[in-house]
Amino acid sequence: MDAILPLLHTVPIVVIGTKRPDEAVPKANYTTIGDVAVAGIRPPLIMVSLHERHLGREAIDASGRFSVNVPTQDFLARVDYCGIVSGREADKSEVFATIWHEDVPYAAEMPIALICRVLDRVQVEQRVVYVARVERTIAPDDMKLESIRGIQYGLDNQYYGTGPTIGTGYQEGASFDGWKRRIDDMDH
Repeated sequence: MDAILPLLHTVPIVVIGTKRPDEAVPKANYTTIGDVAVAGIRPPLIMVSLHERHLGREAIDASGRFSVNVPTQDFLARVDYCGIVSGREADKSEVFATIWHEDVPYAAEMPIALICRVLDRVQVEQRVVYVARVERTIAPDDMKLESIRGIQYGLDNQYYGTGPTIGTGYQEGASFDGWKRRIDDMDH
């Protein structure tokens, strides 16, 4: 492959909820992105990246707050719509049932919403990367992560679904002793 790509397959798709900066009466705007990552658990940090021309970027700069909404596959058409239609061209405030947490809108229909406050902002060429602290996690108490059936995106421009669990973190490697053999081989 000759192209230089951040080829991590696949990436989670989320919907960013922001308060429109251009409205006198608070109105939600939703922007679909795949440029999102957990940046830490203690403290709870998220990183998101938006193009500098996005209305969502303008809204985050204006308020310093946003929501990260985790959609299920049932929302694929609406999620894709929020990624292809600009908030400058269409009112996306009613694409999802919206609840406001203080001045941050979130999609009430989605199983997870993270209310975030920007801690840092870095611009790299036309991308704006935000590091944000998760101030509130909104999710059902009895939620099972495997039931979410999330949406993933591949750099082949295809959406993928999540599947059943394949193992348990910090458990699967307990039986792997290959590292011992490698150290023994290095000693000889």
